Amino acid sequence: MLVNFADKIIMASPARMLGSVLIKTPRSVIDWKKEAAFQRLIKYAYKNSPFYRKKFKNLNINPAKIKSPRDLGNFFTTPSDIVEHAEEFLCQAPHMVFESSGTTGRNKRIYISQDELKTIGKFISAGLFLGGLTEKDRIVNALDFSVWIPGVITQKGIENSKVFVLTAGKIDPMEVYKRIPTYNLNVIIGEPTWLIKLTEIAEERGSYPLKLLIGGAEAMPDNARAWMGKVWQGAEVRMVYGTVESAGIIGFEPSSDCVDYHIDENNFYVEVVNTNAENYGEVVFSTLNRRCMPLIRYKNNDISSLIEEPCACGLPFRKLAKLRGRADEIVVTSGGNLYPLLFEEILKDIGGLTQDWQIVFALRGVKEIMEFHLELRNESVKDTVKDKVFGSIQLKYPDLWKNLSIGIFETDFIFYPPETIRKPGRKLIRIIDKRYTA
Repeated sequence: MLVNFADKIIMASPARMLGSVLIKTPRSVIDWKKEAAFQRLIKYAYKNSPFYRKKFKNLNINPAKIKSPRDLGNFFTTPSDIVEHAEEFLCQAPHMVFESSGTTGRNKRIYISQDELKTIGKFISAGLFLGGLTEKDRIVNALDFSVWIPGVITQKGIENSKVFVLTAGKIDPMEVYKRIPTYNLNVIIGEPTWLIKLTEIAEERGSYPLKLLIGGAEAMPDNARAWMGKVWQGAEVRMVYGTVESAGIIGFEPSSDCVDYHIDENNFYVEVVNTNAENYGEVVFSTLNRRCMPLIRYKNNDISSLIEEPCACGLPFRKLAKLRGRADEIVVTSGGNLYPLLFEEILKDIGGLTQDWQIVFALRGVKEIMEFHLELRNESVKDTVKDKVFGSIQLKYPDLWKNLSIGIFETDFIFYPPETIRKPGRKLIRIIDKRYTA
């Protein structure tokens, strides 16, 4: 009874009121609501989803006896489950679909309903207000809309907030820079590497007094925040955490004092499993309120740690520590979610190369660099390889080419003699991420 009443209050509230409800919710009520929502989720998924019904029966799981995720033992869902069986997850007819690349290059498909999109928008708008947004702010939404989900759900949240917005999408940062004074824009939302490129333009041509830069979809270099804030005359830099599979924001930084992500525990039950001595392990989440394509104990391959201690900002929700990487081969970069098969396709038809190559992601200051480490069979082809690689990217992966052509990241080519990249007796690691390691 109390759960349903609280849910009705939340769904009927404007963004500011919803934010005030969330920040005042006692920790005990959050936990009680979360457990009750998880129990309803299990019963609903068993009744309506062919995937969960089959899995639960095979594992002798009785939905009526499940009280918390721990009661499911070793049951998890994985990216490969979505790749292979996306439609079997469905519990009702969907209204829209979003895609995300998997480690094999096969797309994951995430379905949601119009009602779910509206609910996602309400919670995103509440998070914006908790982070300091007011009705007087004027926003740019520069997140990508191309089959991907961040631009669409962010736009829904901004619309629900009833603030002025320039819906730019992921265009050339120069186009946004030129429009900042025209529309008196003071809040800019985009991917971190896109925001860095925009800041480089402002540093060269002159900046404006912004209030907030909000990044998501990839990691932010540690040394970029202070620099970006200084260039934009005191702007605060915040990050949010979500995935295409979550179809919403799992966690966010409500203030510059919060260096970790506050979890949206109204909509997600987040666990960290297979932890090490530092309590870092794989992030697992369950979507408590999605009914079109619910996910139960979904392993998204991110590595983090749960923080139980109360936060000085006053929000009662648990936190996720800054991510330490991924458990799979995907590297989340300014160019998108990149994986070995993608680079195999790029390089396979370029003559003069051996089969041994590596892609290394690094930082030059705050700028992201994608290094092609290639072995040459013949030095005579060295001068043509770069153009051929760029041509292959442009032809086969236009989204990656778009990010490259507008300059939000850079590429280096490093050439080697044959049989020098692969270490003796070791498997060749195709992708190496050095951006956030000591």
